Amino acid sequence: MYTNTYVVEDGYEFFAKRQLVTLFSAPNYCGEFDNAGGMMSVDETLMCSFQILKPSEKKPKYQYGALNTGRPLTPPRAANLPPQTQSKAGKK
Repeated sequence: MYTNTYVVEDGYEFFAKRQLVTLFSAPNYCGEFDNAGGMMSVDETLMCSFQILKPSEKKPKYQYGALNTGRPLTPPRAANLPPQTQSKAGKK
């Protein structure tokens, strides 16, 4: 029998004298945990094997200006665009 009710660090964890296993398949859960995920396979003889899904490197959700001022970059205005784009930006 297996459960999947809480985050486990290594993707799976045995308990109850190895009669039960918690399996957690979401690596880096919600971007808040540095946990691995796990997949369990059971063969015809009921032998269990596990595949570990390591979390990917954390990347920021949003990228801000070079000074990290806390606000997103402002898009360029028509005056700052290359000449061929300025003429198109002014037409409606």
